[in-house]
Amino acid sequence: MKLIIVLAILLAIGLIFLLYKKEANLQKMLLSFGFLALIISLGVVGNMMRSVAPLFLTHLVAIAISYGGLLLYILRDRFYWYLGLLPVATLALYLLLSWVGNEHV
Repeated sequence: MKLIIVLAILLAIGLIFLLYKKEANLQKMLLSFGFLALIISLGVVGNMMRSVAPLFLTHLVAIAISYGGLLLYILRDRFYWYLGLLPVATLALYLLLSWVGNEHV
C-alpha cells in the first residue's frame, strides 16, 4: 500500500514537470504542487482517524478523489477546488465527533 502511495506521488510530480516543460505555465505548476502538498498533508493528518474505521476509509476515498481531481487539472486544465475540501470535511466530522464526546473516537 505504501509503495502505491509513493508511486502515485512520484507520478503526479513527474506529470507536473513534464507538462511544465511542454507548456511553460508557471501558475499551473505552482497550483498543482500546492494542491499536491495539500493532499499529502491531509493524508498524513488523517491518520489520527484510524480509531474510527468507517470514517478513516471515507477519508481515504476522499483523498483518492482529490488526487483524481489533481490529475484532471494536470491533464485537462479543469480545476475543481472543492475536491480538495472533501478530506477536510471528513476531518471536520471527526473533530466534531470528538468534541461532542463520541465514545468510539
